[in-house]
Amino acid sequence: MKATCPHIVGVDGFRPAADGCETCLEVGGTWVHLRQCLTCGRTGCCDSSANRHASAHVAETGHQVVRSLEEGQDWSWCYACDRTLRLEADGTWSEVDTFFETGLWYAQQRDGDGGTIEPGSEEMTDDGFPLGLWAATYRSRRSEGAIDPDQAAALEALPGWRW
Repeated sequence: MKATCPHIVGVDGFRPAADGCETCLEVGGTWVHLRQCLTCGRTGCCDSSANRHASAHVAETGHQVVRSLEEGQDWSWCYACDRTLRLEADGTWSEVDTFFETGLWYAQQRDGDGGTIEPGSEEMTDDGFPLGLWAATYRSRRSEGAIDPDQAAALEALPGWRW
């Protein structure tokens, strides 16, 4: 889905990032995950870190969009819009349905383990993700004609997926 976030206009793209939270490095702090400001390039620590320097940077500067610097993650976050975003290969921004992507990841793991993609309606993963609700949600969206075509294609690519 195309992003409607007004804060992505004028972001400066992806620059080389610092090897750690710049403020933590200055004061001897530690971090859990790293985020990079897409306006000025500053690297800060995430909200799971004790000092939450990325959020502090947003509050101090008004720069609203950061990207994850974690390996394997290609998402950005707009603090003002409370949205997860992704810069696509063609240079456009899209909004990320994190519920969909999380459920798809779990479904792909099940398939990789030889499991079925037919969770029970109340089924939860071992760490609490509502896989049954996830499957029911996207089946319902399809029956209502409201599913994103890319999401439908991703589900149909799952071996054993049934609408």
